[in-house]
Amino acid sequence: MTAQMNAARRPQGNENPEEPFIPDFSEGAETGLYLALFELLDEGLIITGDEVVLEANSAACRLLERDYRQIAGKPLADLFPSERDFLDARARLFIQGEMRGSLRVSLPGERHRNLRFVAAARIRPGIHALILSADVIAEAYADAPFTDAAPIDTLWPRLAAALEQPVIVIDEQGRIAAANTAALGTLGLTRGSIVGQAIDTCMGIEWPAADAAPVARLTVPGRRADIAARVLPGPKPDWRLLVLPPAERTTVRPEAPVQAPATNRIVQPATPGAGSSADDVLERMFADSPLPTLLCEGPTLHIFAANNAAARVYGYSREALCTMCVGDLRVCPGDGRKPSEPGIWQHRRQDGSTFDTDILTYPVQSACHPGATVVMHDLPEAPLMAFETRLRHAVDLDQLEVHFQPLIDARNGSIRGGEALLRWHHPELGLIPFQRFAGVARDAGQLIRMGDWVLHAACAQAADWTRADGQAVRVTVNVAIEQMLHGDLAERVRHALAASGLPAAQLELDLDERVLKDENTPLLTTLNSLAEMGVQLAIDDFGRGLASIPRLKRYPLRALKLDPLLVGEVGVREDSEAIVEAISSMAGVLGLEVLARGVAGEAQQSFLSALGCHLQQGPLFGQPMTADAFRAYLQQTGARKAQ
Repeated sequence: MTAQMNAARRPQGNENPEEPFIPDFSEGAETGLYLALFELLDEGLIITGDEVVLEANSAACRLLERDYRQIAGKPLADLFPSERDFLDARARLFIQGEMRGSLRVSLPGERHRNLRFVAAARIRPGIHALILSADVIAEAYADAPFTDAAPIDTLWPRLAAALEQPVIVIDEQGRIAAANTAALGTLGLTRGSIVGQAIDTCMGIEWPAADAAPVARLTVPGRRADIAARVLPGPKPDWRLLVLPPAERTTVRPEAPVQAPATNRIVQPATPGAGSSADDVLERMFADSPLPTLLCEGPTLHIFAANNAAARVYGYSREALCTMCVGDLRVCPGDGRKPSEPGIWQHRRQDGSTFDTDILTYPVQSACHPGATVVMHDLPEAPLMAFETRLRHAVDLDQLEVHFQPLIDARNGSIRGGEALLRWHHPELGLIPFQRFAGVARDAGQLIRMGDWVLHAACAQAADWTRADGQAVRVTVNVAIEQMLHGDLAERVRHALAASGLPAAQLELDLDERVLKDENTPLLTTLNSLAEMGVQLAIDDFGRGLASIPRLKRYPLRALKLDPLLVGEVGVREDSEAIVEAISSMAGVLGLEVLARGVAGEAQQSFLSALGCHLQQGPLFGQPMTADAFRAYLQQTGARKAQ
């Protein structure tokens, strides 16, 4: 044991100023052993007695930014910014016996920070142990209890820094609170020249009108062209995020004709800024749509992306479509209507044949293509109205079924649950996953009715699920935000549980991340009612949007489910791994479980397990399967575990 370890007593006869403390084994060698073991902790450890710091390990010194001799033997009150802070901590720790929480401590230079604490059981009367760690959430967002100074936002800039997409964070006073490296590259500015400054003093900005598309125009000194930035709600009230297009980069075009890729992914030609993560998400929204879909920009509706269905209908490759405008596909492009006007148009295929089609157009947000427009229409052989009409009758005609994907405990391979996934047996198009007709279902007002059907069907199936060890298996049902905002969701859930006999604790409802941004009081009442029943609540696809993290505390949530797109980039992109790690750390502080969807490889499994994310689902553990197949899978897996 080193001389720096012990300050519980000051033995006489040691006057060496360079070594003021010496080992103390007066209470037995085991005391020295315990103190030595405390040095192996990553968390800070402080032992106090009679309101004096008796011992502190090296991690505590690092957290408090002090030398050991500035802590050990000193009054405990010295660790707090004010007497009021100390008295508050003293009451919580030593009088009320609070076991976990957050403390505000002082740092050199009249600074302070928040630390999480775990108060260990009393070593002996009057002696207490505190285990300290960085309180990421409180440091980022908690209101300062005894000072008027605004808290410094540290968590959100760290998450923004991990993004490849350029992001600027604007606070409620119009100052630039953070700008990640990608944003600085797009602007051509340095962090020191803009962070902390009012944005209108650094560059010209034209904010969008209340009824206009959420796109701001930035005029940056030294740049000829303005920059279009998408405006999103920020991490705090009245804060805003500006999502910029990435810095332009040179793209080399191949001389030979590009062969169409074998994937079913919507594609676009190589253009500066193309291929960003934001646009990848936009393209994936329409990639598997059975309806011909074109993503366009500009007043002439120049096509910058197209899906397989569009290529099949028109007879052009997707690359060829991306060199055309919508007008090139029309028999009479100049009939007095605007190119983006919806309605009946006559279109022409590559072979010269024509067909009348009902065009649907609507704007969509795109970081690289501000003002982008979706152009979608029906199949010539299966009109869109017939598609929607048939969907309206899918429940009545018994054309819906629910499949299940297993949720696995990666530590032992046991099945912990099954996620209910809706499928539609279309008479001509075959079995269609929900994602492919979700938009039509929403437009047709069928989401609530279909959601009720899935809820009842999933509960009825899960009522008979048990593992070989007799443990119940929970079922997960996704809930659309329309179901939560319209009608009595709590009453419908109660009815489904009663009709099926499924215990409430075996039902988990996965909620859209958008609920975190909703100030709807009845919504919170509904969620509290569900939680009081014993139903488990989780936020699905967490990490996809820019949700307000502090609001997680407001809702009776049990878990966060990582976005499959984020999980798919584990082992590929360090920034995605940093986001996953930040979410896991944050969830632990809030007492939330983290689950992962879309796990496809063992490297992803290992990385997630190392973060304590043991409940996983995805191709690595099994694809979605019919209800009968899932029940058989459950029995077979249970039988193997029992052997």
